[in-house]
Formats: sequence, structure tokens, C-alpha cells
Amino acid sequence: MKLAYISTEYPPLVYGGLGVYVHYISHELNAMGQKISVFTCGDGKIGKYGNNEGIEVIRETPVPLMDGLEIFLSSQSLAWGSSLNFLLDLFSYNRLAAADILRKGPFDLCVAHDWLGLPGAMAVKREGLPMIYHVHGLEIGRSDRPNPQLVELERKGTELADLVITVSNAMKHELAEMGVQLDKIRVCHHGVDAEFLDPERTTPERLQALRSKYSLNEDDFVVLFMGRLEPVKGVNQLIEAMSVVAGKYPKARLLIVGKGSLEENVKEVAEHRGFIILVTDFLSSEDKRDHYALADLCVFPSLYESFGIVALEAAAMSKVAVVGASGFSGMKEIVRHPGSDKPTGVHVNGHNPRDIAWGISLVLENSELRKAWGRNARQRVLENFTWVKAAEKTLAIYEEALLSRS
Repeated sequence: MKLAYISTEYPPLVYGGLGVYVHYISHELNAMGQKISVFTCGDGKIGKYGNNEGIEVIRETPVPLMDGLEIFLSSQSLAWGSSLNFLLDLFSYNRLAAADILRKGPFDLCVAHDWLGLPGAMAVKREGLPMIYHVHGLEIGRSDRPNPQLVELERKGTELADLVITVSNAMKHELAEMGVQLDKIRVCHHGVDAEFLDPERTTPERLQALRSKYSLNEDDFVVLFMGRLEPVKGVNQLIEAMSVVAGKYPKARLLIVGKGSLEENVKEVAEHRGFIILVTDFLSSEDKRDHYALADLCVFPSLYESFGIVALEAAAMSKVAVVGASGFSGMKEIVRHPGSDKPTGVHVNGHNPRDIAWGISLVLENSELRKAWGRNARQRVLENFTWVKAAEKTLAIYEEALLSRS
């Protein structure tokens, strides 16, 4: 099968989980004999054409369109403000990608990764190329004030796609609430590199270096939050919860790793509360692994989460996770709660700091429980969340899309 991927991110230009996903899934599919061409954004510095271990990479560098288009824009478009250049560059990139897909074809299938790749994918769909819309997240969950233009674009993408792939059953139900036909939606969980994310690959020396860097004592409890410092991630509620936990466990320390709009607020709070350590530095893959290894438990109290790759990474590192599970939460499908067979963590209401504090305390009070649930967590990853399994299911969905058109 010859596949065209439209993704704004691909190594080395990776800004989040989307680029990581496209990298791993394309390589696994390539190993299974599929031919992948990734049409991604360029920056004018990296050459347009490349090959990444068998993956053809075409980097489209957007051509500025503001001067020619601004006179045609509506008041709703102008509401993008300073982000309008980004929007117009995005459409330029999509137009270039669509043209190159048609020129370099024929392809069997085009896959748009998130709304960022929809304009180009919908363009080649008009030319008869089957299209899959891979939904990694939705505007209604990403923003407190969803952009109606993006909501409509996502809706149109689901309408025109032959099939829609999404990352969790929670997202499947959310798509259904948007009006997407259930029989058109397929769920395929992400995978994780469990060979790299293995607690056995860290060393006592590296962990001791981290303890020294953060002035941590050997008997301190390290509660790790890894992710974007945004309201939707439940950061404020977690800090409030840790104030309760610290009263019961004076040795508990909250290690927050990330950047985002709440960064200055968190920094200010951390200066006045001795139990918070804020890390905003870029972490290499090895450093990130060491931070997971350092933790006694991980807490991700998201108020909305389409999947939650950090919960999967923590599980691969044999770490118990306390996760937000109210509302739309893909983390519920990763972390098994205490009432389950072979628990791996705790489900809490991310809106409620006292519930988060209860979950953290439950894990901290029993070291044997932490070890047992951590073992369960890694085993669950090895059995259910490898990139090989994700690629096998993804390929079956692609084949289904083609079969339905024959």
C-alpha cells in the first residue's frame, strides 16, 4: 500500500505528541511493507526532499499569502488576530502538499493528521483519492472558547473522510456527539516505545544527579507532573491538592515538568511553597526517562484528555498514575483503577483538589502497592500499547477503507 501522510510535524521538527506519533507509526508500517510518504512543514533550512530510514519526507515551506488574501477575509477570519499569519501559512502548506501528492502519486490513501492537515487532504479527496481523517484531538476540548471556524472544519473533515480514526473510546463518543456516524469511527490507541522507556535503562548515578540538582533527600516522595502548563491539564487543582497532601506527608515534593500559559503563575507559587519544584528546561529523551524513573508516582489530573500519552509513558516506566477521569478522558482506558483486575493507578475528578489529594495519598501510604501496581502498569503496556500493535490495527483500518470503495 502506498500512503500519503499530511502532518505539520515530523522529525526533526517536532513540537508535541503529533510528531512523535507520525514518526513511530510510519516506521512500524514501513517495517510491515507499506510505503509511506510524509508531506510535512519545512522551515526553509532543511532540504525539501529527504529519506528517514525508508520513509520518504517532503517538506513544504509555506509561501506568505497575507498581502493577497487579507482583502478577502471576513470579520470572523480577522478575529484570529496575530495568529492570522499562521492560518494563512497553514493553508499555503496544505495547498503545496496537495499539489505534490497529486504530482508524486498515485497513492492508495491519504491520511490527514488532525485539522492541520485537513485542507490538503480534502483537496486530494476531490480528485478521487480515498481519505482518512485521523483525529488526535478536537477544538472543543483544546480550548475554553472553541473557534467556530475550526469546529466547522473538523466537522466537514469527518463528513468527507472515508473513515475516521481516533485515539480513544472517549473521543469516539465525543465525535458521535458532534454528529459523526458511529459506523464511520474506528478507535486505535497510540503505542509507546517500551524498549526505550524501561526502568532498567536508568542508572543510580543519573538518578542521584537529579536528586542533587533538585535538592531532594533519599526519603522524599516525588510526585511527578509531566505536560503542558495549561488550565485543561488540571495544574492549578494539582497544586491545591498537594497543599493537602503535604500536610499529611511533609516529605512529599511535587516535581512539575513543562511549559505553557500558566508557567509564570506556577513559578510564583513555587517560590512560596517549599514542596514545589518547577522544571521548564527542554528535556532530552534520556532526561525525560530519568524524571519518570525518579518519581514515586505520577499525577495527570486533566480536565479533558483525548488520550494521554504521558500516562502511557509513566506506565511503561512501571509508575503508578493518578489521572483525571471525569468527563472525556482517554486516560481511563490506559490506567486501571483499584477496583479492576490488576490495578495500575487511581481515577479521580480532576476538577476536585480534595479528590486528587485522596488519590495521591492512597498511593503514597503503601510502598508495596506502588511496586505491585507499577509492575501491572508495565505489563499492561507490553500487552496492549506497543507500536507494533498500533500499526497492525491501523493497517487493518486502512485496508477496510479501501475495501469499502471497491
